[in-house]
Formats: sequence, C-alpha cells, structure tokens
Amino acid sequence: MAGVATVLAVIDWIPRNATAVAVLAGPLVVLGYLGGSVPFAYLLSRRRLRRQLADTTLAGLGSPDGGGEHHRLPARAGADLLAAAITLAATTVAWELTLAATPGANTFSAVAVFSNQAIGAWVSVALWTGMAGVLGHVAPVWTRFRGGSGLPPALALTAAYTPVVLFVAVAAFLVVYGLTRRPVTALLGALPTMVVFEYLAWLADLQAGWGVTNGPEVTLWTAALAVTLFARHLRSSSLLTLD
Repeated sequence: MAGVATVLAVIDWIPRNATAVAVLAGPLVVLGYLGGSVPFAYLLSRRRLRRQLADTTLAGLGSPDGGGEHHRLPARAGADLLAAAITLAATTVAWELTLAATPGANTFSAVAVFSNQAIGAWVSVALWTGMAGVLGHVAPVWTRFRGGSGLPPALALTAAYTPVVLFVAVAAFLVVYGLTRRPVTALLGALPTMVVFEYLAWLADLQAGWGVTNGPEVTLWTAALAVTLFARHLRSSSLLTLD
C-alpha cells in the first residue's frame, strides 16, 4: 500500500506539459532496461544452492542428481515469469506516469489524416520501456551483454499490447516447426512474419480491437522487437539451451 501511495503522490506532483513527458521518457526507458537485466535465473540458482548446502539430511545427500535437474526447470520457469512480470510492471509505471504528464491525454485532438493511426505519448513511452526491458534481458550490462533469450518479456509485452501480432507469430512458429521440427528455425521464421503482418495492418488500417492501435510507431516497435530477438537467436542451436 505504501508503494501505491507513493506512485499516486508522484502522479499528482507531475506537471502536465510536453517538457515533463520528455523528461520522464529517458529515465523510464532506462528503468525498463535495468528491470529486464535483473539476473533472476542466477539469483534463484544461488538461493537453491544455499538451500542444498543447508540440507544435511540423508535424503538430501542421497539425491541421485544432488538435488539438481528436477529443480532446474521450476527455477527457470520462475525466472522467466519474474522477467515477464517486471517488464510489464515497468511498462505500466511508464504508462501511468507519462499519462499524468501528457496535456489533454484523455481528450481527442486533431492529428490530421493520421489520427486513426497515432498513439498517445504515454503508450509510446510504455512500449519503448518494455522494449528496453527485452534488450536488458538479452544483453544485460552486468554480464558483458550476455543474457537470456528475451522471449519471456517479449511474449508478455506482445500479449498485453499487440495480441493479434502474437497470435500471427505463434501460428507462423507452429507452421515452420511442423515442417522443420527445429524450434530456433521456427522462431526465426515467425519473427519476420509478425513484422510483415503489423506493416500490412498499418497499411490496411486494421482495427486492433484489443491492444495498441496499429500504425507507424507500432510497426517500428514490432520491427525493433523482432530484430532484437532475431539477432539473439540467429546462432542458437536449440531453445532448450537458452537461459
């Protein structure tokens, strides 16, 4: 409750002008990167190791794998869920703070012929904060830019903001995987497909229904997300080897 009260107090304090939006955008994107770069897998592994070292029972000592493999998958799943959650949390904070700073945020304004394809400043900052979170997961500065797969935060972001794009990407993944039986190849085929779909959705002025309005910035964001993941997985032999 104290954290919520603090956020509400900050929102009340923020002035509504373009300068405030610009001032907030930079730190929020950095916040997204730092949140995405938290090494949850490493932290959970250390916690599990401490528990194993503290376990002096015969059952613990007699474990066939030393308490290893059957604990690994839950730990990895937990790390992926935490990475996705913290990225979504960062985007939500970015959305709310920038919304509070945007003058006339909840009113309609004329944006010429592109009014049906433009997104609000708060949506833009939230999207790029999330993109920074994916980049932080893939290339954290703490480990010489050698990080995780980027998939957990990317899946969470697309599910929350561009669910139709995610649906198309998943469909493309399943088709390519059915033909090749290679998950990395399927992923590398799905990523360009989602970019092409979003571009066509922009051209056709396809109504999102749920999520962010299709348009030029969302197309650019989708392309940046796809390029980041594509570069990360280009040389991967299997998704199972990724953190």
